[in-house]
Amino acid sequence: MSFSGQWTVDGGHWVTHAAQSAAARQLLAGLLGHEAVVEHDSHGAPYLPAHPELHISLSHCRTAVAVAVHTQAVGIDIESRRKINPSLIERVCTPDEQAAIHRSDDPTMAFLQLWTRKEAVLKCQGTGIKGFESMVHALEAADIAVQELPCDLPDTVAALATAV
Repeated sequence: MSFSGQWTVDGGHWVTHAAQSAAARQLLAGLLGHEAVVEHDSHGAPYLPAHPELHISLSHCRTAVAVAVHTQAVGIDIESRRKINPSLIERVCTPDEQAAIHRSDDPTMAFLQLWTRKEAVLKCQGTGIKGFESMVHALEAADIAVQELPCDLPDTVAALATAV
């Protein structure tokens, strides 16, 4: 493969987890140019046995799927608007982040933007969410660059993290 990294997002409405996973694998096939076997390591992180030189990350929610492929560690997350329990904000955000969310014109989407960034970093690190405590300081990882992804889907946010 000649690319260093690519990502893609697609919208839809998938009723089951299996349908979401199938949609993500279809997006992955589009990026790779062929279907590929995806396996999962002991932390649940997906990988391609036939392409050990590539790192992949998959994410899905009720209305969207996202996939990233890179030659370095990568993490992607996508979320659509949903009801957020205020106690979750307290459990996964620093006090400064909590204050910014509460000052926002749209606290739900402000929280989801932060959540996607944090989950993308944890996926990039290869750990995923190991309890909500792991999310509090996730954005402090010095060796990972994280960015919000353009997402033309209504009420949907996505983020990508890559090793630097």
